Amino acid sequence: MLKNAIKKRITISIITLLIIFIIYIIPVNKDYEKTITVNNNTNNIYLLNNNKLVRTSVISNSNDTDNKIKEIINSLTINSKSSNYINNKLKPIIPENTKLISHSLDNKLLKINFSKELLNINKDNEEKLIESLIYSLTELDNIDNIMIFVEDNLLTKLPNSNKNLPLLLNRNYGINKIYDLTNINNSSKVTVYYYTNIDDKYNVVPVTIFTNETEEKVEVIIKNLKSASIYQTDLVSFLNNNAKLLDYEIEENKIKLNFNQYLLDTFYDDSLIEEVKYAISNSIKDSLNINEIEIQVNGNTI
Repeated sequence: MLKNAIKKRITISIITLLIIFIIYIIPVNKDYEKTITVNNNTNNIYLLNNNKLVRTSVISNSNDTDNKIKEIINSLTINSKSSNYINNKLKPIIPENTKLISHSLDNKLLKINFSKELLNINKDNEEKLIESLIYSLTELDNIDNIMIFVEDNLLTKLPNSNKNLPLLLNRNYGINKIYDLTNINNSSKVTVYYYTNIDDKYNVVPVTIFTNETEEKVEVIIKNLKSASIYQTDLVSFLNNNAKLLDYEIEENKIKLNFNQYLLDTFYDDSLIEEVKYAISNSIKDSLNINEIEIQVNGNTI
């Protein structure tokens, strides 16, 4: 009896060790873990909603930049396979049946070559098409500039209006442009990050504002973010109107912004402070080409 019990225990131990060994050596498990990791990856793209480009996130199946470029273009294309997985309140903008013929990336410059169907864009959306491509593709860390080709020919003008395009397209081009000008002299521009509510979720909406403001760009950005009268009624900013920029300091590629305590209060919900910080930081980055932002409240970094 005792001998049989010992044999049984040894057998159970051997089987347990075998199971553990199999779990660790079978490659299917590693692939499964890898699949889970990849599926948590996303691409940020800019799609149309009520005639504005709105940022949203879509699932990516790759960490490779080349594949991500293809995924982004596919997601931006009308009636593509990827468009079936996008909220129906957000509309792709690249004309249907447009093909990505080729692309190359060198020194943060992306050259993208489309089929002629790209030129089928209507006049109302042709500028937003360029904005969507710029902002979606430069969400990738290793892309700063893009050049657009159609059937190997550089796109130098908008297809309908014939408006000239810069040789290098980047975020200086602007997005969702608004012209708040009294004259064309002494104008400047800032890009301010707002939010819009789509299905009870706040999506980012950057707006490039052309203005005759004589104040420094930092001050113009903060004033627009906390203004009660935003340019379009469906856009919101969570920055408290009592928040005051006490001072700021720019050193090379870094800026320190020091606010009073009201920065930490919002009209909606105090948990939205991260949205407030994001809006300030990205407005500064796009408008002043500064990459490092430090936000303080009464001299203390938050």
